[in-house]
Amino acid sequence: MVSINTNPRTQQPQQQLAQQQFPQQPQYAQHGHSNSAGHAGFYQPSTPDQYYSAGATYNVPPPERSISLSGHTTNPQVVPPTRSRTDATEERRKLRQQQGLSVHQSGPLPEYESTDAGAFDTITLPSGRKRRFVPGKLSPGDFRRCYEPWALSGIEAWIRELADGEVDLKIKIIEEGLIALFTNKVVTMHIADAEALSGRVVADMLKSEVLVPEEEWVKFGPGHISGVLWQMSGTGCYAPKLHDYEITGRCYSYHCSRTLKKVDLDDLGAESTKPTDEWHVFYGLKKEDWESKPKKEVDRQNILHEIVTGEENYIKQLDLFRTLYRDDLRARKPPILHPERQDKFLSAVFGKLDTVVRINKDHLLSQLKYRQQEQGPWIVGFSDLFREWIRKAKSEYIAYATAYPHAQYMVRKEADRNVLFKRFLEEKQKHKSSLKQDWTHFLITPLQRLQRYILLLESTDGKMPVESEEKTNLQKAIREIKTVTLECDAKVEETNKRVEMIELGRILVLRPGLHSILNLDHMGRQLLMQGELTRLGSRALRWVDAQVLLFDHFMILAKAVYSRDGKEKKYDVSKEPIHMRLLFLESMNDEPVQRQKGISPLTRAAAAQPAANGTGRPVLEHTPTGGTLASNGSGDGEGKILYPFRVKHLGHEIYTLYASSARDRMEWCNKIIEAKTNYAKALFSQNAEPFHLRVLADAAFHYESTSTFAKTTAVNVKGTPLDKAIEDLEGVLGSAQGIAPVCRAQVNCATGFSAFGKSVIAIGTDYGVFISTPSNPRGWTRTIQVSRVSQIAVLEEFSVCLVIADRSLISYPLDVVAPVSDFAAPVNDNSRRAPQRLAKDVTYFATARMKDRMLVFYKRKEGLHTTFKVVEPIFHKANEKRRLFGRSKTTSGSTESFRDFDEFFFPTECYSLSLFQTYVAVSTSKGIEMLTLDKKQPMSIPDLKAPAIANIASRIQGQKPMGMFRLNENEFILTYEDCAVYVDKHGEVSRTLIMEYSGRQKKAKGATMYGQYLILFNDDYVEVRNAENGRLRQIIAGRDVRVLDYGIRGPTGTNATQAQQTQGRNGALPNVDDVSKGTVKIAMAHPEIPGRQIVLELLLNDGHKEG
Repeated sequence: MVSINTNPRTQQPQQQLAQQQFPQQPQYAQHGHSNSAGHAGFYQPSTPDQYYSAGATYNVPPPERSISLSGHTTNPQVVPPTRSRTDATEERRKLRQQQGLSVHQSGPLPEYESTDAGAFDTITLPSGRKRRFVPGKLSPGDFRRCYEPWALSGIEAWIRELADGEVDLKIKIIEEGLIALFTNKVVTMHIADAEALSGRVVADMLKSEVLVPEEEWVKFGPGHISGVLWQMSGTGCYAPKLHDYEITGRCYSYHCSRTLKKVDLDDLGAESTKPTDEWHVFYGLKKEDWESKPKKEVDRQNILHEIVTGEENYIKQLDLFRTLYRDDLRARKPPILHPERQDKFLSAVFGKLDTVVRINKDHLLSQLKYRQQEQGPWIVGFSDLFREWIRKAKSEYIAYATAYPHAQYMVRKEADRNVLFKRFLEEKQKHKSSLKQDWTHFLITPLQRLQRYILLLESTDGKMPVESEEKTNLQKAIREIKTVTLECDAKVEETNKRVEMIELGRILVLRPGLHSILNLDHMGRQLLMQGELTRLGSRALRWVDAQVLLFDHFMILAKAVYSRDGKEKKYDVSKEPIHMRLLFLESMNDEPVQRQKGISPLTRAAAAQPAANGTGRPVLEHTPTGGTLASNGSGDGEGKILYPFRVKHLGHEIYTLYASSARDRMEWCNKIIEAKTNYAKALFSQNAEPFHLRVLADAAFHYESTSTFAKTTAVNVKGTPLDKAIEDLEGVLGSAQGIAPVCRAQVNCATGFSAFGKSVIAIGTDYGVFISTPSNPRGWTRTIQVSRVSQIAVLEEFSVCLVIADRSLISYPLDVVAPVSDFAAPVNDNSRRAPQRLAKDVTYFATARMKDRMLVFYKRKEGLHTTFKVVEPIFHKANEKRRLFGRSKTTSGSTESFRDFDEFFFPTECYSLSLFQTYVAVSTSKGIEMLTLDKKQPMSIPDLKAPAIANIASRIQGQKPMGMFRLNENEFILTYEDCAVYVDKHGEVSRTLIMEYSGRQKKAKGATMYGQYLILFNDDYVEVRNAENGRLRQIIAGRDVRVLDYGIRGPTGTNATQAQQTQGRNGALPNVDDVSKGTVKIAMAHPEIPGRQIVLELLLNDGHKEG
């Protein structure tokens, strides 16, 4: 029952009448100060007794009618006792503040035109955007701002303060805010009572025009309310101190919100052990007592009685489970469980059970028994009790549901490996208290009980034909319990999947030498698909049934192995698990083949390598037509038709897997594509990859017709950096399909440079050099016609372009490679534009600024040793004689020749050069040699004689070095085909850590550094690792991958020190539109259009941070 007292508003007409009678009041001398400095409005007392206080203010409003001004004397005034503050007083204060504000806004009074400095102390600066009113996010500080929750005026002021200004304020939001306020101020108030109380308050606000409806929303109006909520007084009781102690009797008031209506279950111990009686037997009713009532009401009372008795039995079962199983296990001597695992096991299985028992005893069963004693035999209902209980029990039951699958798994696992524990479970099942129920019955009981609550309450609701407050509350209780039950079901399903992952991790046995860490117990792991596929054995002599498991992060090929008794199954993993980064789907539409019992040597050879037609499928016996598939596919073994698809483990090998039907094959391929797409989407959303790609050419360069990539494409995956780069380009220029090629030859090298005020990219192919701008990826033109261009670089300072063509080092003027205009050059300029051949039989070259001059190093093979020539470009000023005659015309000049600067040689094969400020690092077949041009005394690094680094020595022995790169001021990275090691500036190993690459069977073909990343190049992918810690950061997969430009820190590019000083911090350039100088560039087969080569540029992602 809610009591609200509303008083009519009479203050405003009284004040208007008083102002007409007293237009201006005299100012008394003793009233010397205002409460606010510089305020020009009227004094507004907050309570009636302040009309008589000695500190009152300038303009005194008319006193109440009981006081006469004619009787005023100078005698000391007798101050009456302070009057209690009421809702009417609060309302009067607010109204006068509004009136004073209107006077203040209309203009200051004449005598207050001058403002003193103290007035600025009261200036209120804007506090920014006001926080939205969201009841679910109200903080304790927000509740403390309601100083008088028992007064309707205080509640009105609080809700106005927090929710004023909301544009989409609704009645439901106001009610939820009041419910939160009431339950915060009176913690023992039932949610049903709080809802009823908030509904009455909101209804009164609407009636008094505090809230004004506006379509589906409400806004605050001019009205006000007042009154007292007895439910909120004294935080729920008139005598709140009484509840500070646990005493019998408590408050005398039946409606006291602080008195918990529950029984002491300990006092009912003997009663609770007696057999459960039926409803009429329990209350001792005679037949005529209940036959006079409606049948539905009698049925409803029976259901309500079943709820109570069922709850008692439920608590007994949980107590039995704890005492019979947990306590006995803990007390057994000798222990059944291993002492080191006992506490962990008991905590995992029984840890959440105690809280469930406590929450049901303290917040449901004790209240149900009290209601049974209070209202029985004709009980109104339990809806309010269930609504209050589910709010407190929600988190506990969800926690129990989350732990349930793991607890079940722990018991089963222990029973499988512990014979004593298995006997213990069998013994407890035979115990008379268990009623032949095993441990699984007791463990799942709390989750089943939630479903039972819903069934019983829905049955109760069906027996209530008349709408009532209890019926409405009951339906709310059912919905709330259903919500918790669904959430528990979701948690059970989620944890079940995790337990399945743990179980799979237990039975997946990786053979020695396999290094993958599966982390199947991590949150969010998913098994997307599992099934049996067929593949050829390692020697292609027999068919092997493979158990394939596709997770969200790995694909595993295994073989099912059973124990001798056939009860335990394991998965033998003999192949390295394929990480999702390294999984590449090569084909999904290969023609079906017919399985044969015997395989000839010719068939084995054909199956081990792609067929001559370029499809790459194993040459087994193909089915003659699609129409005969059904007739030939009957039975297992010989003659069975199989449907192949190929997956590539990048850096390892290709697997041809055979499905038993076209539908199964399509399902597997779609699942792999889905897993790859989701993985790429997750990487992109987290900005987890350091590089994105930009397309430099997608239609100009085609493969020759005889190439294996001229007719086939791989399966493209959406969302990868490669796919996004193509999508961005085609979104502007359209599809490249149907565009005629500019060149049908392999792309070998590329470089970016600036010429005559514009950015240019040059690409070297087998048919010459082609140029374009980065902003025009389809505007390529050939400027140099020469054969087999394998390396290209531009010396902008000297306006020359160096090219290795057909193993000859040739120098071209820059305006020949990148013409200034489209017009033909003058005839008399042909001699200057002629190329200059510097050397023959050149494998590669490198450029660097050393000894304050630009130097070019190039390698020549001479007999049994390798010679490195060092030449310096000579810059001649043109037409010097004309200047003697006073000509003011100036020219840029040209590089007319190179002069020999130095040379050195090695008696072994050399692979690359890495140039530093004073040192030259040469990658040779014997390792990495360092020397200076002054002394030319090679020093082998690292020094592998120390016993402490014997593992490093054995790891890099016989490996081909690929380059040396500066990591920081004190460390360098030495890269090899399979791994990399760290050395200090003295050439000694600085870390025992070996950076292992992803490829185990395919070695890296090249390496470079860009920024803080080590980039490795393979035929099938580009591998990006954090150079500081060796972590794999990105894989860019493709076919026929080639590195065209190693960038500013490459082994045959500009030296690292020069690059860091002139071209970018840490050897990385900022991403600038239409500039491709010094970036890493690659080429590969177009993933969507057969016969095309696509040229790409690696650019650092903005905002990427290393984790």
